[in-house]
Amino acid sequence: MVDKERLNALSKWGGFVGVMTIISGIISALIGVFAFVVGAIPGIITIILGVKLINARAQADALISANIEGEQNLNVLFDHLNGYFKIQGILIIVSLVLLVISIVVAFATGFNFFDSFMTTPI
Repeated sequence: MVDKERLNALSKWGGFVGVMTIISGIISALIGVFAFVVGAIPGIITIILGVKLINARAQADALISANIEGEQNLNVLFDHLNGYFKIQGILIIVSLVLLVISIVVAFATGFNFFDSFMTTPI
């Protein structure tokens, strides 16, 4: 049996985070378009993540309002959450790889972050 209180909490927080994610994705996409067209891609991915959470919320709400055990709705809810976590995980992996590449390039070129501050005249 699915705990309706937990589903209700998931619905509320999933909806809130989904809406905030969509709003930040729209802002990011707009800024990215003006900076460089490819810069809108992270914003678009963020919007997709927000939509995944909104869809998960809809399925949680359907489970809450159902008087019978909605196994199909539960599976769809997990599908949306699974998609959200996969995309988010891929973004984290890509970010970490780019960070490591940036550090390696910085050391290979001899860039010293702290020396750049020390030589700047006041």
